[in-house]
Amino acid sequence: MKKIVLFSLMTLLWACEGTKVEQKKEETAKVDYTAHHVEAIDKVFEAHGGYEQWSKLKTLAYEMGGSKTLVDLQNRYTRIDSENQTVGFDGEKVWVNPPSENADRQRMTYNLMFYFYAFPFVVGDPGVNYEPLEPIELAGQTYNAVKITYNAGVGDAPNDQYIILSDQETNQMEWLMYTATFGGEPSDRFNLIRYSGWQEVGGVKLATSLQWHRFADGVAGAPRGSATVFENVRVSVEYPSMDNFRMPEGAVVAKDPAGE
Repeated sequence: MKKIVLFSLMTLLWACEGTKVEQKKEETAKVDYTAHHVEAIDKVFEAHGGYEQWSKLKTLAYEMGGSKTLVDLQNRYTRIDSENQTVGFDGEKVWVNPPSENADRQRMTYNLMFYFYAFPFVVGDPGVNYEPLEPIELAGQTYNAVKITYNAGVGDAPNDQYIILSDQETNQMEWLMYTATFGGEPSDRFNLIRYSGWQEVGGVKLATSLQWHRFADGVAGAPRGSATVFENVRVSVEYPSMDNFRMPEGAVVAKDPAGE
């Protein structure tokens, strides 16, 4: 009799626990992470496949300049393998293997190229603010413009600013203006990148080429060096293994320049 009562009690507890898990999943599913979006940015997202489609993706991988990058899109865990070094982010620490003199620099730069590459979707996150601007003329063409800023404490460089320039007919992103503060004070000096070679991967459009340009007084100048090309781009709705991002023995933690 005691065994029957114990079994019944455990079954009830399992059922309650299962109900709690399901309720938690339902509550999470009900959270609207796009509530802060405005029409101007939604038009850009839709031109590239839609933010909803992007949100379904869990893994992004690509090759660039001799390195291979793997990103968990939901948690932003990152691993970058190059010929002589591997840099990873496990959700808490940025690590470098093997250790090197420039290890600490990776704390602020390890995800820089991913961030630029994942535009426009990367600025769909909570804590981001959007300000539609008057159309901007650049390189002989007029573009729609949306300014991007961040709430205090969001990311490593909340004082960075971005302006997305998109085609007035298709709403497809063509240029990105940005300030780089690296966690410091706000700046009004903008840099300029041209996005091109859009390809559809997993239902969203991602650029294959980013070309930095000289930029002064609102005028786009000559290209700065060669274009950055992204190859073998892959996405998946499955999560990558966490083993990819765990800090290996012998690696060193990159220190935060802010001392935090």
